[in-house]
Amino acid sequence: MTFGILDDRYLEKVPGTGLLSDQGIVHGHEVAIDEAKNLKRGTGKYAHVVLIPQPSDDPRDPLNWPRWKKEACFWTLAFAASLDGALSPMVGPGYVLLSKQFNVSVDDVTSSFGFILLGLGTFMLAQNALAVKFGHRIVYLFSVSLMFISCIWCALSPNLASIRASRLFQGFGMSALQSLVASTLEQIYCVHERGSRSVIWSFSIMAGITLGPLICSYVIQNLSWEFGFWFVSIPLGMTMIMVFFFVPETTFDRNAAMRPLKRRDSDNGSMEKSLAVSEVESVESRPSFPAPPSYLSQLKIWHGTFSDDRLWRIFLRPFPFLLSPVTWFLFLSHGMQTVWLSLVPLCSSTIFTLEYDFNATQIGLTNLGGLVGIVLAMLVIGPLNDWGIVWISKRNGGIYEPEFRLVFMLSMLFGVFGYVGWAVGNDHQMPWIGAVSCITMLNFSIVVSGSAAVTYLLDTHGENALHILALSNFGKNMVLYGSTFFANGMVLSRGVKVSLLILGACQAFCWSSSVPMYIFGKRVRSFIARHPQIFGRDLPSEKRVI
Repeated sequence: MTFGILDDRYLEKVPGTGLLSDQGIVHGHEVAIDEAKNLKRGTGKYAHVVLIPQPSDDPRDPLNWPRWKKEACFWTLAFAASLDGALSPMVGPGYVLLSKQFNVSVDDVTSSFGFILLGLGTFMLAQNALAVKFGHRIVYLFSVSLMFISCIWCALSPNLASIRASRLFQGFGMSALQSLVASTLEQIYCVHERGSRSVIWSFSIMAGITLGPLICSYVIQNLSWEFGFWFVSIPLGMTMIMVFFFVPETTFDRNAAMRPLKRRDSDNGSMEKSLAVSEVESVESRPSFPAPPSYLSQLKIWHGTFSDDRLWRIFLRPFPFLLSPVTWFLFLSHGMQTVWLSLVPLCSSTIFTLEYDFNATQIGLTNLGGLVGIVLAMLVIGPLNDWGIVWISKRNGGIYEPEFRLVFMLSMLFGVFGYVGWAVGNDHQMPWIGAVSCITMLNFSIVVSGSAAVTYLLDTHGENALHILALSNFGKNMVLYGSTFFANGMVLSRGVKVSLLILGACQAFCWSSSVPMYIFGKRVRSFIARHPQIFGRDLPSEKRVI
């Protein structure tokens, strides 16, 4: 066992396990690792880090992009993700007021605005297939444009029927920024860079979820709920321009670019043993590649197709991944945790009206606790995530195991304490600041553990992570949409204490899934590699234990 991770009995080298550091700690002394001397490494403070995956020599490879280009692409998508997160719960503080305006129940208003979750879930699998077939860029442009148009539509809606339709199309547009970004991270960043980026992406979505209701509460209280959508449409229009100029196509077939190099190395046999040990490529004997494309040529929207498979086949491709334990782990630890947390702003109008007699503005201000939690998560765990896995890898002889990421799943316990503490405190007339502190713990929990779960998925399933994330998000949004029909009613009938204790128990159950995943994760990766006919991942040659 490696730090509690069970070794595999079938494969000598399990995909996902790789050489991450050119130095290891043996009996308390730092030693150099010979297998790393001919491999590409990072620069600056990461000069000792072996790049996983190894970039090709092709200048079109996103891993070879200049730093400014990667950062412009990533931060544009992070900004778009924050607006994506804001759209769903932004009207939450005004649900009680809207129920009086439309003369319906709070659950009717919640489910009407909750149509965005129905659109988000149903289109998740479709945009996944479109991205594989036509590339990421055109899907991002389509998604942001649809968010912008439907936002204006919602602002002009005269009744709940029109609101339902506009929110449905908003959900269609939001889907790419909640799943496709993870695939982009896998394409442009190496393993030692993904953790902090995943934290920032999670932070961006949660910042939108937190600040959206906060800002919109003032708009609802002093103007109207329609003005909230008018205001959001302004940055969405800016985002359309930013995506056009700063998010080029990231789809790239790195295996095809590596193939000439593999043939040369196979002929001379000089690196064959090294390849079997570290599953990375030699930097010697560089084949010739086309010149890098110009900036203007990358601005075109249509880049042709990237797959010869028919669209319906690509659409069905994710479903065999339901047999992967990683899919269910992600659904429980990331997807369902998001459901529990999303129910808080959905029900915040009811909870804080019942317990503290808050108005819409005061209810919106409670989201400041969530903002503090996600900021702390980004500042503390963001840098620690990538540094931590390098530190552990050095003490494992330089070898990286994706399960090292799952150590950060312990942060889910902060969520358990938040729900239970809120429930118990509420039963003892806890002041409102106590409830806001519990919301802080809930948001801290989801940013840290959610980013760890997504990064683990990228490390274990690579290019197929997109399919699993789409399945998980589909299930999550369907559960969340169904909850909008009874969530506020449950708070009214069962009370705040019982409702929060139920959420705390669900959070604890979801956290428990990370324990067997950590222990048996390496064997799960071996199972996935040994069944390429199901999971579409070829088993590297000469890896079976005889």
